[in-house]
Amino acid sequence: GTDRHILHGEYPAKYPLIMGHEFGGEVVEVGSNSDFKVGDWVSIDPNIVCMECDHCLAERFAHCRKLLALGVTLNGGFADYVLVPKSQAYKVSKSVNPLHLGLVEPLACCIRGMDLAQVQPGDRVAVFGGGSMGMLIVQLAKLAGASEVVLITRQKARRDIALTLGATSAIDPKTQVVSEVIKEMDIAFEVAGVSETYQQSCEVVRAEGTVIILGVAPAHEKTEVSVYEYLVKGIRILASYLNPATQGRAVSLIESGKLNLDALISKVITLDELSTFLAEEPRQGDIKYVVRQS
Repeated sequence: GTDRHILHGEYPAKYPLIMGHEFGGEVVEVGSNSDFKVGDWVSIDPNIVCMECDHCLAERFAHCRKLLALGVTLNGGFADYVLVPKSQAYKVSKSVNPLHLGLVEPLACCIRGMDLAQVQPGDRVAVFGGGSMGMLIVQLAKLAGASEVVLITRQKARRDIALTLGATSAIDPKTQVVSEVIKEMDIAFEVAGVSETYQQSCEVVRAEGTVIILGVAPAHEKTEVSVYEYLVKGIRILASYLNPATQGRAVSLIESGKLNLDALISKVITLDELSTFLAEEPRQGDIKYVVRQS
């Protein structure tokens, strides 16, 4: 999704650019003092921080004043070879399906959102958005002990998949009024990146409930809010940006085998096919396209 926003100028990037910020691969060459060897499999954290600015010193790494990002401000993973600093590489067991290397970074972003949400056993959780991150949040919420996990998305195929991944129910917002079907949720995750689902997320949580904003909206997207309603409900609205300090945890979780990632991969394409797929809208029901070298 973010790659399409970059392509259409809806997400800040530096052009010209080789995109691809969710990627991994095999080490084919190393520099001096490397922690890796040729043949290692690695997942790449695309976000490079300076470790010197006020935000970095306060461990607000996502807001580094000199932030660089592979696939956004630097050439990224949609290529045969990519040069990366060793600080951004995380070794991955070769027992992992190599296609899953492209899911480590979005999982790391989801883990950050879960950290902020502080899901507790027995919590009731709503997830707005049936893309790859929404499906990951469904699984993470179940692992955290949520008693109810409701996915809200317009696409039936995605609703069906969510039910196999641990969602207790799935809602079609085209045919149902979401705020009438679910109420008093402890936590809502907005993972669609549109104003309508942002508003719905705030509507369905209980008093002093939590809304986590994870979806990447186009830069021009705006929304109207009821300041009074949010005030009297006392809801907590937190935006979770990027994946600071969670990439290693995402690797470990994928290596554990506790997540169903195969269900999220709708199609595997090659670099030669990439431009065609980026120019088109995703097919109905599709969740994640993974690009491989050939």
